[in-house]
Amino acid sequence: MLRLFFFKQGENVKLQYLGDSRDSFKWDYHDYLTGKMDYPLFNVALMMTPDDNTKNGSTKPHIYQSSVGIINFCCDLKKFKGIELIKKLPSYTGSNYQVALHKYNTQISNKNRLEYFSDINIVDKQIFFLDPDNGFEPEKRYSAKHVLCSICRH
Repeated sequence: MLRLFFFKQGENVKLQYLGDSRDSFKWDYHDYLTGKMDYPLFNVALMMTPDDNTKNGSTKPHIYQSSVGIINFCCDLKKFKGIELIKKLPSYTGSNYQVALHKYNTQISNKNRLEYFSDINIVDKQIFFLDPDNGFEPEKRYSAKHVLCSICRH
């Protein structure tokens, strides 16, 4: 039985990007890559940060022309806002790998950043995807939305 982990409305976690057109590209690419490499594991570290109350993330998944399976997957992500639904990605595409979600119910902050990254399961034959909200550390200032270069060195 699949249990989906849902964040309650009002909890301070960014779910607005789930299932948008960029998600369509992202999941299509990683599904393809994991399948082509014939790896049994796609390991995802989501860096969930507070919602920014903008209209960002409102693009429809079909804007990026991915497979029907990916479009359906993204539509379900957008509809249900269930983080654990990401684990079902291979069933939407007919792929043969498992998805692991690293601390998917933990909101990352500058205070818990080291703890969050301390026990990532790094094994052979996996695609590891670090999914920051805003990318890598900028030159001048960073926030919880960014992956710090110092974390990547560990």
